[in-house]
Amino acid sequence: MAAYEVTVYHSKELFACTLNNVYIKLVGEKGESEDTLLSKDLCFIGKESCCTINCHDSIGNLLLIEIQKKSFLLEDNWFPEKIEVKAPNGKTYNFPMYTWITDRKKHYFKEGRALTVWEDCSPLGWRSRKQELDRRATVYRWQESEKGMPHHIEANYPKDLPLEDQFITTKTAEFMAQAFVNILWEKYIELRECADTWPDFDDLSKLLDYRKYDILGYVKENWREDDFFGYQFLNGLNPILIRRCTALPDNFPVNENMISLHCKGRLAQEMKKGNIFLCDYKILDGVETRCINKQKQYLMAPLILLHKTPDDKLMPIAIQLQQKPAADNRIFLPTDSEYDWLLAKLCVRNADFNLFELNTHLLRTHLLAEVFAVSLLRNLPMVHPLYKLLIPHSRYTLHINVLA
Repeated sequence: MAAYEVTVYHSKELFACTLNNVYIKLVGEKGESEDTLLSKDLCFIGKESCCTINCHDSIGNLLLIEIQKKSFLLEDNWFPEKIEVKAPNGKTYNFPMYTWITDRKKHYFKEGRALTVWEDCSPLGWRSRKQELDRRATVYRWQESEKGMPHHIEANYPKDLPLEDQFITTKTAEFMAQAFVNILWEKYIELRECADTWPDFDDLSKLLDYRKYDILGYVKENWREDDFFGYQFLNGLNPILIRRCTALPDNFPVNENMISLHCKGRLAQEMKKGNIFLCDYKILDGVETRCINKQKQYLMAPLILLHKTPDDKLMPIAIQLQQKPAADNRIFLPTDSEYDWLLAKLCVRNADFNLFELNTHLLRTHLLAEVFAVSLLRNLPMVHPLYKLLIPHSRYTLHINVLA
């Protein structure tokens, strides 16, 4: 008689336990065990439960375990962390799970060692990999856009996703609590500072809690300064946008007379020295804007010329707010009136923020990460080395994208 000691490690997450009967079967190189009912204390959060599986003979090295949940009345969900099996020869096998089991189907879990398809070459290994990927292919599907191209994961709400891709209960609680605090703060500010217009910028500054981060106080005191405006192109939202300028683009007709007071020496000479830089927001040209509270919104696609001074400050010397030169698309200069120049810089900051949100944050972070997350889930089984490496980095990607 060969006795295998089984230990089940339960998640500490709320609602992760089950009142249903859970059966386990051990599958080894030389055979398999009978279906065995796991201990009935699977309903205790964060605890371990143990049982012993007796086989007539050793079934050799363990390849996988088969888990099946059965219920007679009420079906509930179960989220185990891992199952540990100690063989009669003293060897311990670990089977990581971290999967919600929500149905009565048989679920297979491989031993924790990472295996490529060539290492996992037994018929049983290939079959279990195929079954896992076939199941995932039906769960993780792309919605198609009107052009027949992949749009996003096929889910209209986070609850449409598999449970393991949804926020855990504590994450949901934190998320909702933070949203609630933000809403309360906004309502408080709205009531305290209720006004149709603000007479000066100091009144606007009351809308933000500057105690939250130390850097905000410095920004509050210096945001109007040209050198801080230039500094943000290297240390702000889009530091990869700035380019050394060796020739002005045709649609940005800056001439020597415009910048002679701020760019000592001829413009061509400063370009040759590598002291002239350009930020071009042409990617925003033509982006449609929405109406908010029945008011049409506007978005600029500016060009900004900057000069690196001898004391290593990056100073703006010319701003054009739209891409096409025209009579109503003038070039703003530091010599303009205080508020004309300040308004031009505000429009640039607004464009910088929108470019960050649309391109860097939404497209290149969230949406691009979703492509890799879905591809990973559809094409690699849990036992694959790349799956084990990448899956922690895709956690919550689908939930937050569907929510967005």
